Amino acid sequence: MTLSSVRLDHTSGGLSLSSGEKSLVLHPLWVRERVFGVGVFDPVSHQRLYEHADIPADLRINKIIDSGDSDIDLEFSDGCCLRLDRASTLREIGWQDNPGALPEAVPWTARTIDLHQTDWKSLDAPENMKRFLKAYFKDGFCVIENTPTERDSLKKLARRFGYLRETNFGELFNVETKPHPSDLAYTDAALTSHTDNPYRAPVPGIQYLHCLRNEVSGGLSTLVDGMAIAIALQAESPEQAAVLERVFVRFRYEGPSAILEHHGPLIERDHDGVIRQIRLSSRLDYVPAIDPETLSLFYAGRKRLHEMSNSAEFQISFPFRAGTLLMMDNYRLLHGRTPFDGKQGHRHLQGCYIDHDGPASLYRMLIRDGKTVAVKRED
Repeated sequence: MTLSSVRLDHTSGGLSLSSGEKSLVLHPLWVRERVFGVGVFDPVSHQRLYEHADIPADLRINKIIDSGDSDIDLEFSDGCCLRLDRASTLREIGWQDNPGALPEAVPWTARTIDLHQTDWKSLDAPENMKRFLKAYFKDGFCVIENTPTERDSLKKLARRFGYLRETNFGELFNVETKPHPSDLAYTDAALTSHTDNPYRAPVPGIQYLHCLRNEVSGGLSTLVDGMAIAIALQAESPEQAAVLERVFVRFRYEGPSAILEHHGPLIERDHDGVIRQIRLSSRLDYVPAIDPETLSLFYAGRKRLHEMSNSAEFQISFPFRAGTLLMMDNYRLLHGRTPFDGKQGHRHLQGCYIDHDGPASLYRMLIRDGKTVAVKRED
């Protein structure tokens, strides 16, 4: 898209942009925070070298010195002459596609999803890593095969994408049958669809499950797209869906080394109105004592979400083999497990969490630099 007009807006003191039928007035302070020139941004960190409060509140753009094809040279009322990048401005106001934007999430059902399985070594190639991350952002999960199976190797695998999020369970947690289990995950029982750790603030963003050993025939991993079931509930019963977005539920964990509580709705949208988080954990939620009419809608909606999340329409399943690594968005995906007979043999998975910003940063750097960059700590 090209701008057909760039002119001063004398009412606001800002810039008036137009392109075809689109038009927009940019506030002079908004423009000032995006211009570049000597002494404006640090060349390494790209951080501003001034404070917002130092800019006059009555700042205006006095003159458009040059409206070139790439940069727009401006003179401000405080005497500064600085440049505005045309292309980045068009991207930020949404008039031009942003190549660094994360791929949009696309809701899926059991009928529409294609289970992608990626070989671990193939991710060394930047194009394969980019393709892998696109699939992850689109579907909310990816399955990687042929990973190392040494104990605790998950630390190295997950750090390929971000920094480990340590919890009271440690950097890694072991999912295997135990004599005196503190959680149903440590038995051979089925696990209904759920999201992890809704009692944490913040809730861990991305979960990994890594299979080291599997000698049983059952224990299939199950996945459900929380975005899809929330959209389905909205279409089926808007009133129930609205209550699940409005009512904040208390989630509580009480263990030997931690007592954790956090509040949030079962369905949550982001600033753009897109469904971004589902909190469904039937053994850890406590609904407030609000009016009976609202609670009736809440309980009906929660029951329907549970039914859909465990139905053949929305749920998929696949086996864990030694070397299988599941990467999933814990805000969007619900996961579970079919039952198995622990007497058949040993089934050992390790799990961990990282934050959402790890893969997002990796994807943006692939777009910018065209190569994968190892996650490392900055001084």
